[in-house]
Amino acid sequence: MAERLGSGADAIDYGGVTGPDWYAGAAERIVAGMAPGDAVVVAHSGAGGLVPCLAERLGQRLSRVILVDAVMPYPGRTWFDTASGALAARVRSLATDGVLPPWDTWFGADAIARLLPEPAAAAAFRADLPRVPLAYFEARAPSLAAWERAPGAYLQLSEACAADADAAALRGWTVRREALHHLAMLTHPDRVADTIATLARA
Repeated sequence: MAERLGSGADAIDYGGVTGPDWYAGAAERIVAGMAPGDAVVVAHSGAGGLVPCLAERLGQRLSRVILVDAVMPYPGRTWFDTASGALAARVRSLATDGVLPPWDTWFGADAIARLLPEPAAAAAFRADLPRVPLAYFEARAPSLAAWERAPGAYLQLSEACAADADAAALRGWTVRREALHHLAMLTHPDRVADTIATLARA
């Protein structure tokens, strides 16, 4: 997810973005759906990689960046460069005709059930998942620095993102750590929203 705080914008559908400049294409679609005025960009999970392109396009409109259990931006590298060897190999093995299956199938049949035990919530989540081109993960993120000039904050929800939260702290960002899980915005929406709002006002 990458959106203007409170805009209600849908998560970006990478299937509607064409290469080779996947990052710029996705950022353009997100910014086009934003309301005018100052923007707080909230990025979850892999959307952290889009932040430099979003910052470049928003310019002076960008007032803050908040990463929520997200990968830190990786200008000049690919998503595969940021992943462990085992995860990278698994993701490559899942592609069919250059397209990955929905994210909920990457980690085994019961992975989402453990995070989202309520069937209706799990079904709604799965229905909104796009199929992402493998080429997006192979593309090198543009080397842009505008995002580093914006105030930043990090909300860690799972242990898997502890290293990213540590990296944010080293940058001087405000860091909040909640003992929840990667999809906690669906199971604890008020708690996560309140924390994001607090970070946006910090």
